[in-house]
This record gives sequence, structure tokens and C-alpha cells, in this order.
Amino acid sequence: MTFAAFTLQLAAIFCTGLFAGAALYVSLVEHPARMKCGTALATAEFGPSYRRATVMQALLAVAGGGAAFVAWWSSSDVYWLIGGVLITAVVPFTLIVMLPTNRRLLDKALDPSSPTAHQLLQRWSRLHAVRTIFGIGALLVFLLALLPVNVTSLRYSREATLKQDLFVLRELISQYTLDKKEPPQSLEALVQAGYIKKIPIDPLTGRTDTWVTEHQHFGNGIISVHSGSGAIGINGMAYNTW
Repeated sequence: MTFAAFTLQLAAIFCTGLFAGAALYVSLVEHPARMKCGTALATAEFGPSYRRATVMQALLAVAGGGAAFVAWWSSSDVYWLIGGVLITAVVPFTLIVMLPTNRRLLDKALDPSSPTAHQLLQRWSRLHAVRTIFGIGALLVFLLALLPVNVTSLRYSREATLKQDLFVLRELISQYTLDKKEPPQSLEALVQAGYIKKIPIDPLTGRTDTWVTEHQHFGNGIISVHSGSGAIGINGMAYNTW
């Protein structure tokens, strides 16, 4: 992954996280609190709050979606596409579904203490909850997008360590056999003869006693070594066959 791609992913997560957090705060804290103050006060407070929030949330949604789409384009990871669609969908949802309610609440002809105003505020709350779900959903998808990358990176790292350890152990077995005119009887013999300080840990099992040694057809000496893990590697082959 390039630095530019990683930066785009972080930007998508950052903008979407801010949007989701702000939306959740409004749904769980601000709007219920304004409703507790009575319909008239809630309607009066809605206008200034809405105008301030609109600019911030629109910018965050567009920026988060834009970064996600570019991250998807550069990586072909469908998670970024799905998350980008979710966070960007906030914009048309607001303009098409929520805007009529917003306009009615901002209408100066509306009686701020009327049952109609109360119903509009309740409807707005339900609609905003949908927008909040979009934001949280997009954030979760983005976080899931990072999980396979981390797991795969860890597997690559362990496999690289395994390949290196196998190469070193096999070279030492060959060197021991050449020097002693017979193969070692165990990996411990390499330690006792000073060819290696200690037996390395099998990176797939996390233990030193799980290495599987391959013996000669005739005799007890070992000619090769394999991991003790039967798990399947990224190449589709079990580690104990490497």
C-alpha cells in the first residue's frame, strides 16, 4: 500500500468518524434536550442549530465519500466503495427526503408552539436517525476494510519469517552433515555442536518444539525440517509442506 492510498483511507475514516459522531450526538443528546425544553423553544433553537450543522456535515460527508471513492479506485477494495456510497448517500437523502421538513420548520409562518411544529420536530428526529445510521454504517465498513489488510500483513510477515528460518535451518543441517560426515540426529544437535545458539520459534505455532524433521530413508539422521502448522498459507499450501 502506498503512502498516498493510506492517507486517503485515513481521511475517509477521519471525516466519516466526525460526521457519525456529530450526528449521533444530535440524535441522542441535542435534539432530545431541545424537545425537553418545549415545542416553542425547540423550534426556535432548531434554526440556528440547523444552519451551523448543515455546512459542517455536508463538507464532512462529501470529503469522506470523495476520499473513500479514490481509495477504492486505487486499491479495488470494495469496502471503500460501499462505505463511500453510504456516507455520500447522506447528501441526496438530506436534499430529497429531509429538506421539505427542514423548510417547514424554518418557515416564519409556522407557529413554534403548535402541534404541527411538534410533529415536524418528531419527524425530523426520525429522519435524522436514518442519516446517523448511514454515517455509523460507513464508519464501520471503513474499519472493516482495514481488518483484512492487517491480518494479511501479519500472515505475510509470519510466512516471510518461516521461509527465512527454514532456509537457515536447512543450510545448517547441510553444513553439519558435510562437516560431520553424517546428518544431525535432531535440531538440538545443531545447538550442541555450536552451529546455532538456540532453536528458533516456529512463527506459525509460536513454539520451538513443534518443528517437524524429515529423516533419511535409511538411518536416523535428519535431512530437512518443516513447520509444525497444518494451516494453509497464502499460496494455498499447508505450512508443514513448505
